[in-house]
Amino acid sequence: MKKYLYFFIVALIASSCSYTVYDMSRGELKMAKKATYMVNYMTDIPKGTTATITYSDKDNTKHIEKLYSGKLDYTVELPSGKNCEFTVDVKLPQTTPASSLHTYVKVDGEAITDQTQTGKDIQFRFKFKLP
Repeated sequence: MKKYLYFFIVALIASSCSYTVYDMSRGELKMAKKATYMVNYMTDIPKGTTATITYSDKDNTKHIEKLYSGKLDYTVELPSGKNCEFTVDVKLPQTTPASSLHTYVKVDGEAITDQTQTGKDIQFRFKFKLP
């Protein structure tokens, strides 16, 4: 009987947590091969919260934007064959209606991901390789 009580308590605690992970990898993109590509990272952080955003630049410098709020719209020219990663970590505020995070990545004007995330603790991970 005691183990059922423990199971019930653990299930109750787990059900009250809202932790969402969006982890996607597209592999190598199926696009025409060129020397360079224009990669556009975009996300819109809801009012009342901040996020940690990471992305790589053309010289393999990893940028970490901590306590970022508002809209991120960053475009960078990257060479062919580059592995790219874009991450957004945010705790969404509890509002009615529920708040959400809209994130997308474009390569040469073509959207390769367009996601809307909901939940409380969001971890968005998107990886791809340029042809």
